Amino acid sequence: MFEPLDLQTPQLAIGIGFVFAIAGAAILAHATWRARRLKAWESGETRRFEGTDSRGERADAPRDVRIETLAGLVAMLLGVASGVYGVVSQNHQQDVLESNVIAKYPEVQEVEADLWRGNLLEAEVTTVDGEQLDLRIVFDPDTGEPTIQGEHPQLEPQQ
Repeated sequence: MFEPLDLQTPQLAIGIGFVFAIAGAAILAHATWRARRLKAWESGETRRFEGTDSRGERADAPRDVRIETLAGLVAMLLGVASGVYGVVSQNHQQDVLESNVIAKYPEVQEVEADLWRGNLLEAEVTTVDGEQLDLRIVFDPDTGEPTIQGEHPQLEPQQ
């Protein structure tokens, strides 16, 4: 009757996506700097890069720059994909929690999540009468069954 909620994966995916996107951007920035430095050395315009690396570059430096650019792009792509997955999962989780609450409490029309604390949700609930209530809803982590905390006689669970 109720669909289980996954409260950790969306947030974890968004966090990992953020880290990968930042790392990819840093790798791409470094690869771009190296490519500009190689181009300047090839044209003999090394004044901008004096003192940055007195060793010069090896013969396979252009290949290294291409690999570094590809690695940066892959990291950014993974970051964006993970972030998108996290946002889509978060939206699905909101739909699931709303359908679970409506399935158990038919008087509820809409659930707007305010704050999560573990499996406890502080939410603003709109009833079919248009009344808005601030509630605390506990979700069973295994089944996804919601239980409204406190006395709310207008919200009776469906048996």
